[in-house]
Amino acid sequence: MMPLELLSPGERGEIIAIRHCGNCGCHDSGHGRGDAMPHHHKATATRAEEMGLRVGKQVEVLKNDGSLLLLLVDEARIAIDRKIARTISVKGVAA
Repeated sequence: MMPLELLSPGERGEIIAIRHCGNCGCHDSGHGRGDAMPHHHKATATRAEEMGLRVGKQVEVLKNDGSLLLLLVDEARIAIDRKIARTISVKGVAA
């Protein structure tokens, strides 16, 4: 298991977890345990899902230039910044 941001171009991974953005000062307390979350936490998770980033999805890194990652998810190309990529845990998948 590793953060998505560490994959190099051409590498593939399966999303196994998506953490909260970690920018609200809550230090992920209660996240992932089904506890009630304030509205802004739900909005963050919903946005990732709207982009097609869900647990169980396979992603391929097309570009990782230090500030931006370009991903292939299903047949869509998705650009995310490093902050978001850091919150997504993946396990390596053979090509």
